[in-house]
Amino acid sequence: MEASGLTKKFSQRPKSLGCLSNAYHMALVNGDADAAGAVIDELVAGRYTLADIYMSLIGPALQGLGEAWCVGDIGVGQEKLTTQIVLAQMERLRAKFVAPSHRSSFRVMVSCVEGEMHFIGARMFADLCLARGWWVDFLGPDAPNSAIVDMVRRRYPQLLALSLTMDHGLAHARKLAVELEDVAAPPKLLLGGQAVAAIVARSLGSGDIRVVSDLYAGVEFVADCQRSERPKTILREYLTTLGKKVRRLRTDKGWTQEQLAEAAKVTRVCIVAVEGGKQNLSMDIVVRLANALAITPESLLTGDHEQVNTSG
Repeated sequence: MEASGLTKKFSQRPKSLGCLSNAYHMALVNGDADAAGAVIDELVAGRYTLADIYMSLIGPALQGLGEAWCVGDIGVGQEKLTTQIVLAQMERLRAKFVAPSHRSSFRVMVSCVEGEMHFIGARMFADLCLARGWWVDFLGPDAPNSAIVDMVRRRYPQLLALSLTMDHGLAHARKLAVELEDVAAPPKLLLGGQAVAAIVARSLGSGDIRVVSDLYAGVEFVADCQRSERPKTILREYLTTLGKKVRRLRTDKGWTQEQLAEAAKVTRVCIVAVEGGKQNLSMDIVVRLANALAITPESLLTGDHEQVNTSG
């Protein structure tokens, strides 16, 4: 999701934002980190949202500087300095807007395609997803297809968002879409990026692949996916919690997974799946585990830890 077409706001704010935008743009042009930071602080104090700041201030400013770089009005060194100033401010904004509280188990993976070095827009998208309370894995720029597929298999995201700003990224996106078909429970695929959305829409805009033109549309699509996945998400959270409880009770007894499997008369593979939150337990398995751990089935499924004597 590269920073382009980001003038659409999440909320209406005073017209003074226009003056602040000009001040921010000039601060970046001059390489003045303190002046740029002062503009950010004023917006935070004015109760602007993270989306407002990203989409109505930082995004347009970066787009303008990118155009200036293309025509030679600013040099490579100035562009790199600006990038570092913006990244430092984004890190500061994450600390203010992203609470380190409990998150939904809905997971979004954000990455730039192989060869794509422009990553600030993708980082913005990742931050907005974090601010919505979703788990986010950000892989950064220039991620090879093999690495993305490997991380999808390891992290089980429900949605994979790819940023591509140049035409050469299309070939990697097409190939990756095919490779993901071999992954068990593949994630939905979201594509975004400056100047390529129309091209991608003609070639990949079908099925579980969605193309978006800006960050707002991207975040709203993720929200729609999260709502549609909510029953699965709730079950996944429940199984994860249950698995952690089984592991804790087993280790409290000093047992290995093999010993618990023997006591419950199930396979070790079953115990591994249960403790990893991957096993959808039947009542038969619940009763077997509860008997082996000397607690009631009800307490295994809730927060209670009533010890009981069992036989058979």
